[in-house]
Amino acid sequence: MAEVAQEIARVLGPHTHVEEQGLFPALAGDFPDQIATLEAEHRRIEAVLAEAADGTAPADPTWPDRLMEAMALLRDHILKEQDGVFPAALANLSTEEWEAVEAARAAVGGVLSR
Repeated sequence: MAEVAQEIARVLGPHTHVEEQGLFPALAGDFPDQIATLEAEHRRIEAVLAEAADGTAPADPTWPDRLMEAMALLRDHILKEQDGVFPAALANLSTEEWEAVEAARAAVGGVLSR
């Protein structure tokens, strides 16, 4: 489980960066509560994944259950993005805001690059 958590964190890191440095700032003015909620969810998920950052399972016996809860939160979070954030971005972002999103993406490189 720890190795899987480590891999999930590796893949999510660039995705989170692009959202928080590019997409979320562009949407926060129109959707402040929703963006704040999504950022708080990022922190909750990251905190649980970080407990296994060294690739070993934490000694805390509640960690596997907390990891499963974080994964359920991640699933719901992705649905919020898919059904709310991304359509809102398509409808509301200017060319300059999309360029900021692309600049954030370029800063982290490919999501799956090692």
